[in-house]
Amino acid sequence: MAPSTPDQILNTSWTLHRLSPLHHETEFPSLLDNPEALKVYANRLRDQLTGNVLAGFQVGTSAPSTEEDTLSRTGALKNCTWEAISSLALETSNTPHPGNPCGILVVLEYENITYKAALLAPEGSHSRKTSTYLPLLLTRLPGPLRQTFISFLSANFDTYCSVFRLPSQFLCAGLASYLDALTQGRDREWATSRAILEDVVKEIQITVSFSTNVAPDLRSLNINIPRGSIKSFLPVTGDSNQPSGSILSAVSSYIEQHLAMDLDLAGSSAKDSPARKHVRISKIACNGFVLGAEGKMKLVAQPTRAGSAGDDSAENDDAQNEKKRLALRASEVLLLSVIRRSLVGGNQES
Repeated sequence: MAPSTPDQILNTSWTLHRLSPLHHETEFPSLLDNPEALKVYANRLRDQLTGNVLAGFQVGTSAPSTEEDTLSRTGALKNCTWEAISSLALETSNTPHPGNPCGILVVLEYENITYKAALLAPEGSHSRKTSTYLPLLLTRLPGPLRQTFISFLSANFDTYCSVFRLPSQFLCAGLASYLDALTQGRDREWATSRAILEDVVKEIQITVSFSTNVAPDLRSLNINIPRGSIKSFLPVTGDSNQPSGSILSAVSSYIEQHLAMDLDLAGSSAKDSPARKHVRISKIACNGFVLGAEGKMKLVAQPTRAGSAGDDSAENDDAQNEKKRLALRASEVLLLSVIRRSLVGGNQES
């Protein structure tokens, strides 16, 4: 079975989890480079899902929940596959990547819908003698099915799964790294880079949450930066590595000047400052990605396809291809930062 391509991660709303190592030494010496092992676990999961596990959801006198009712309309399970993910290089997803795979893609194909999950690790950091460490679990599953899948992982691999929440500082860093990936690394005019950034990002939506101690009647505040206004908050060329030059610092200064609210969205103030104690970013969304503090992620980009020479002129336009490439690179940078964050022992500062 051919390895799965990393573009399966794109254009899907994921729920994030953190996994402890998968122990498989009693059955198989290896996992990612062992198609037979992946096939065995896929068949085992399929057998569990087609047994009485899901059939029992509708049993009982109480009315079914929305998620259970959704599952009842999915139809029969047609196929269950586990495939190794060859690489996390989204920018070159169609290029062969020899070497060790860096994750597993689980696909559950029902009659009326397809669900999936992905177990990921930084390339080259997951090999162990008796286990495989894939610290980040992404799920695109309804609640009952997600719990069944997590229970399956726990029973078969003796692994522990926990909710993976993203702190405010990480969301800020994620936005900065995404924007940097869109504007740096190539010899382009700043005006061209800015135009590409605005075309990929379109607009930025920031959700700010407040502690009930300081704002009992204001649980959250939505800040929208329209496409035409993004350039007003971008740092001057050469200042993007300075905290004071970040886009969130500029937004904070604007809000403080016009609304007299010191939000410190960039987190540059002292840890004991009121803003750091009582204000946090709970969600950042734009046309290119979504990151939620409760453990949500979506990366939006158009995968490159081999043999695109026959596409229409718009697809072959150099500027359009450059925009697609940069969007893929920015998504890859953000994905890798989330995976590194999921590693036990990573920086857990909020």
